Order: sequence, then structure tokens, then C-alpha cells
Amino acid sequence: MSLLDRRLILVLGKGGVGRSTVAAAIASACARRGRKTLLYQANATDRHGAYFGKTALGPALAELGPNLWGINTTPAEALHEYGLMILKFEKVYQMVFENRITKAFLRAIPGLDDYAILGKAWFHTTEEKRGKPIWDTVVFDMPASGHSMSMLRIPWVILETVPDGPLTRDARTVQTLLRDPARTAAVLVTLAEEMPVMEAAELAAKIGALGVQPARVIVNQVAPDHFPAGSPAAKVADALATATPRAAALAAMSGHAALARGRRALCERYLAEVAALIPAPARQLPFLPRAALGPADIAALAGQLELALATA
Repeated sequence: MSLLDRRLILVLGKGGVGRSTVAAAIASACARRGRKTLLYQANATDRHGAYFGKTALGPALAELGPNLWGINTTPAEALHEYGLMILKFEKVYQMVFENRITKAFLRAIPGLDDYAILGKAWFHTTEEKRGKPIWDTVVFDMPASGHSMSMLRIPWVILETVPDGPLTRDARTVQTLLRDPARTAAVLVTLAEEMPVMEAAELAAKIGALGVQPARVIVNQVAPDHFPAGSPAAKVADALATATPRAAALAAMSGHAALARGRRALCERYLAEVAALIPAPARQLPFLPRAALGPADIAALAGQLELALATA
């Protein structure tokens, strides 16, 4: 069974590692498998719309392609939906949640916005129409690492501090979903660089302590190996590096080859660190030299991830 067949896929990583790109590619890969997929994010500067040649996503569902929809919700929108789930009617919701006293009370509850966003993701995994699930897979492009951990911890905090009732019931259900590897897959995204690898390892340990085991590590933007050991290209590069005298053009080419080899060696060093520090299979995505990624790039990455996320 592929990880792409899970009900919920959490995509986590520090800012700047290409987490949203990987989330979009995973969602595209799910949709290509015929799964009706929701690409979910909250309070984000949207990139997903452009990745699929569409306008920026907002709180309303938007179709991104065959079997694929996207949403960029807000805490207020998520809380509204949660309130309606409990109270059933819009007028009752308005009376309870939209009065001045309740609003002031809600603003004082720490973590409520994050819990509403996490709860909405859970809700979409259970959403049904005529007795059938609306979504086969929800791909959650989570916030940056620290914020993600605060969000994921909330069900545990509620169960430890809040008396039994509807809130604890739902928190227990969310906790069970997050811990169930048959329904939920946590995918960590990092770069082959020191700080992203250290942060990914720390994040893996923290979610593991909650009982959410990382299923895969995606090492993004890996430099290509243009000069594999023993290859003709490597032999030419070695010859250029030692040849004297050299024309300016050959010297520039030799310098470029040395730079490319050095970058690849650095990647290999940190790929080894990922393997040593994070207890999950690691897969690579290549560096794409683009000013901005578009639909063709996301489709190409999705094709690679279909293999990368197959269960070993």
C-alpha cells in the first residue's frame, strides 16, 4: 500500500525548504492515482494556485485539476465551520459565537485558532456525502516546524486539561487519527544542509514523542551528480583541474566543475546525516533551476513522488 493512499498526509518542515512545493506535488500524485484529493493550508501566502496555473487560493474550495481541489482557510472560517458542526444552524451559531462576550472569551483561549485549523483538516477526512467520503486524501501543507508542533500538541493539551465533554471527545478523535499509521502519514521535508537537517531531526523526535512516526523524509533540491566517480565526465574534470597551462575558457569550465562537485559532495554529506538521524526512509527530489515553478514542474515532481512514497 502506498503512502499516497492514506486518508491524511501531513507535510512538515522548516520555512524555506520547499514544503509547499512538496505538498503540492504529493497532492498531485494522489490525484493522478484517481483519489479525490484536497490540498489544505491555512493562513498561508498562497503558492499552490500558481503551481497549478490558477489564481491564489482562499477560504473557498477551488478546483486545481482532475480529482484535485485546494483551500487556504483562516482560523475564523475554521471556527465557523466547527461551531456549525456543534450547533447545526447558522442563526444559533450567530447568537452563540458572534456576540461580544463570547468573542472576547474566545480570543482569550490560547491555541484556539490552531485547534480550529487542525480540527477542520480532521473534519475533511471524515466529511461524507450520501454515505460516501467526499475526500479520499487530505494533504495538509502545515505551517513551519515550531508552529506545526504547537498545533499538533493541542489535542494532547486539551485531553490533559479540559473536563470531559464535546471538546475532549473531538480532541481524542483527532489524536487517534494522528497516531494511526494506516490512515495518517507524516512526511518531513528538508534540504541537504546543516540547519534544515538538524531541525528535521528535532521535529522527527518531537512528533515521535506524540506517537506520530515520520513515514518518509523528502530531501528537496538535491544538487545533481554531474561527475560520478570513474565516469568520463569525472576524468575530464580531473584532467582540466591539473592541466597547465590552461586557456581562460578551460579554466572557467574547470572552476565550474569544481563548484558542482563540491556542492554534490556537500549534499551527500547531509544525506548521510539524514539517514543517521531520522528513523524514516529518505527520498530525494532534484534542484530545479527555475525562477518560479509551474504546472509542468509540479507534474514532474509528482511523478517522482509516486515512486518515492510507495511503501517499502
